Amino acid sequence: MEGQGVVMVGGGGHALVCIEVLRELGCHVVACLSDDPEAAPPGLDVPIAGGSRDIARLLADAGTHCFVAVGDNRSRARLTALVVAAGGTLVPAVSANAVVSPTATIGPGALVMPGAVVNAWATVGAGAIVNTRASIDHECSVGDWSHVGPGATLAGNVTVGEGALVGVGVSVIPGRMIGAWSTVGAGAAVVRDVEPSTVVAGVPATVGYAGSGTRK
Repeated sequence: MEGQGVVMVGGGGHALVCIEVLRELGCHVVACLSDDPEAAPPGLDVPIAGGSRDIARLLADAGTHCFVAVGDNRSRARLTALVVAAGGTLVPAVSANAVVSPTATIGPGALVMPGAVVNAWATVGAGAIVNTRASIDHECSVGDWSHVGPGATLAGNVTVGEGALVGVGVSVIPGRMIGAWSTVGAGAAVVRDVEPSTVVAGVPATVGYAGSGTRK
């Protein structure tokens, strides 16, 4: 990826960390696209060149390599679909300060942050986020558009479904399944499977209420 130009979709705080990871890898982030440019953080040093309606135009002008840097899982999935429809190529962003097994699989558009561990034969899906110091142990499956939050720990053979959010500092015992578009609240201990589109929290994690699986 050295020297590769990348168009970034997203211009908020999450984009700041994605830019740094891509620069670690030698990429040049040529521009950001944001539907809310007024909310751009002060540290954003990449020009905002339009919004999501401009994806096709910017990819045509600046090259087809793209990274979607949006924290909300459903929004990331929706914007990625626009990138693919416009002929974009999703690049993964794996920090040089992460530990990733040579037998692990990292999907297109996925983000693996500094200090994260992705162990033997684990799979991280398209557009998924493995955040700072998260640990994904052997043979785990982290689904497309899901997010494993900072400091979360998945023991071996855990499955995180599409779009699920595993909050900050969550612990999941071996072999559990976290259903698609579910949310596990910060600090929870998951000792039973979590049904799809469900919110759980606490130690042990218990059902709170039916939710959307998204994060504001």
